[in-house]
Amino acid sequence: MVFFGFLLAGALEGLICVLMALPLFLLMVYIGYKVQQKVIKREPGDNEKLFISVTPIALLLIINPIEQMIIPEQEVVTITNSILLDYSPELVFDEVKQMDKLDAEKPIGLRLGLPSPYKCELEANKVGAKRNCLFSNGKIVAEITKYEKGKVLEMDVVDYTLTGRDWFEFVDAKYTFKQENGKTKITRTSSYKSILNPRIYWQPLESWGIAQEHQFVLNSLKKNLNEKYGQ
Repeated sequence: MVFFGFLLAGALEGLICVLMALPLFLLMVYIGYKVQQKVIKREPGDNEKLFISVTPIALLLIINPIEQMIIPEQEVVTITNSILLDYSPELVFDEVKQMDKLDAEKPIGLRLGLPSPYKCELEANKVGAKRNCLFSNGKIVAEITKYEKGKVLEMDVVDYTLTGRDWFEFVDAKYTFKQENGKTKITRTSSYKSILNPRIYWQPLESWGIAQEHQFVLNSLKKNLNEKYGQ
């Protein structure tokens, strides 16, 4: 619990990420309690208490470098979300490449503390330009790798200063634009890597969190377009 407090106080992680880790923590406490019931049949002496207290910390320090050597290569995970908008692909493209404000209603994940952008700035309308998405506690800097108005906007993430950066890494992002029955289907795709294990537990939570951010950005785009063009 002291460690969780350190994460929050040091702004290394947000509250919702600590809540995500809590079930694993409680499971380990339960296992430790059951082992203690089975193994320790009497009140331990002072030396035994010290041994019991220090051993888990020593094991963690020893096991961590071993784990880093044997864990498999990080896989790239891709998350995709879409929305239909009542505007042309060219108009939607112009509004998403640089967003002066993102202020749609926040989904539950962002309300609980997942990072939410409030502005995205584009340095120039060309490949190689930087696109900076600003958050209250950091930023994501991407470099444009493909720029085709009304069709596709691709970028590689080159800098990431938000919480969780020590174990989470955005790789790239992409917007595609497709005209369907007089509307535009805009699709947001993000790719990332994570060192958190076990993957069977963390990957669904990570994917949900990124989908929450996608939903917020796409809804903010829709809100901006409606305010500007009165639809």
